[in-house]
Amino acid sequence: MFTRMLRGLCARKCAGLYVGLCLTLSAGVVSAQDMQIDLLNDGALIIGVVSNADGTPAAETEVQIALATQSAGSVATLRTDTVGIFTYTGDYETSYRVTAGTATAEITLGEAPPDPFRWPPIYITLGILMLLSLIPARMLRRKDL
Repeated sequence: MFTRMLRGLCARKCAGLYVGLCLTLSAGVVSAQDMQIDLLNDGALIIGVVSNADGTPAAETEVQIALATQSAGSVATLRTDTVGIFTYTGDYETSYRVTAGTATAEITLGEAPPDPFRWPPIYITLGILMLLSLIPARMLRRKDL
C-alpha cells in the first residue's frame, strides 16, 4: 500500500513537472519569436536594430524590407549582424516597411539634399567682373574733369 501511494505521488509530481516544463519551454519559444525593431534614418540610409523580447540582440535574423505602399512582396531581404544591426540604402522621400519575425515597423526617408552651388560658366563670370570694373573707372574719370 505504501508502494502504491509512493508511485501515485511520484506520478503526480512527474506529471506536474512535465506540465511545468512544457509551459516553460512553450513560453520560451513564444518570447523568442517576439522581436522589437528600432529604426533610424540618415538621408537615404536606414539603420535598424533588432532585439528579442528580453532585450538581447537578435543575431543573424532575417529582415525583410518592402515599400510601405506595396501590399505584398519585399524590396530586399537582409540579415542582421552578430549584434542585431542591419543597414539598407533606399530612395529619398520613400516610405518603407521593415519586418523581422513578427515585428513590423515603418520609416519614411528624408528629402534629398540640395544640389551643390555651381558657378556659372567662366565667360559669364568674366563679363560680370568687367562690367563691375567700369564703375570705379568712370568714378575716377569724373574727378579729373
